[in-house]
Amino acid sequence: MYSLNGQLIQQDAFALSPANRAFRYGDGVFETIRVAGGRVLWAPLHFARVTKAAATLCLNLPEQWALPYFEEVITALSTTNHGKGCHARVRFSLFREDGGRYAPITNNAAFLIESEGLDQGLFELNNKGLLIGIYPEIRKPANMLSSLKSINAQLYVLASIYKRNKDLGDILILNEEGFVAEATSSNIFLVKGGRLITPAPDQGAVEGIMQQVICRLATDNDILVKACPVSPDDLLAADEIFLTNAIQGIRWVMGFRQKRYYNNFSRKMMALLNDQVRAFLDHEG
Repeated sequence: MYSLNGQLIQQDAFALSPANRAFRYGDGVFETIRVAGGRVLWAPLHFARVTKAAATLCLNLPEQWALPYFEEVITALSTTNHGKGCHARVRFSLFREDGGRYAPITNNAAFLIESEGLDQGLFELNNKGLLIGIYPEIRKPANMLSSLKSINAQLYVLASIYKRNKDLGDILILNEEGFVAEATSSNIFLVKGGRLITPAPDQGAVEGIMQQVICRLATDNDILVKACPVSPDDLLAADEIFLTNAIQGIRWVMGFRQKRYYNNFSRKMMALLNDQVRAFLDHEG
């Protein structure tokens, strides 16, 4: 089943119009959300990011748009598809309704929700560390659109093809100034001298949900976090590197160029992250 504007429909009943603006122009955003125990993890952060993106793109959200409604339509679909108390990966796509060329005839938004079952609610650290590199062919501009999870994802598609061809675990995207923005589907953290370093919001990265969660967890546990420009040379000087996103949590990096890393800090942060998930599930009953 899918959920189209909050209504459950069979997958084979969904038809994409040639005038669909997500298809024609990439005119929209999407959100990747993890459901654990039938509940939306970090729903307020996801809701805030979608709402902010809609305002940036001049999209009019549905009249009933509110955090409880956002959670309700997501859990309704995941429960229908995977059962009560399920664990799932959810994609929430928000796009402008059909019509117009570059200039739309309406700013009203529509949304489509899809779900895929997961085996467990807690996050699991990768056993083998990632080897990462730098994508050399395109740099990402840092502007008002950079923080959005845009449906127009050609940069990430091409970077992912390059990553696969180089047999790497992930690839880093640089901004126009040559500083690290992000990986193909993750934010990046460096560990140096017991503190965390992550690219600042003005460096061109998508505004990551898990990035926000990790920063808050670190602060709550008296771990210093610094948001600043990160150069490729800074990676070589780091004690550890890990990548974060809302589905996989934390993935530790084993190597960049000739440098090799361990995962002691990554394991500590993953334990704190899973403690937070357990507390959330216990509190929600």
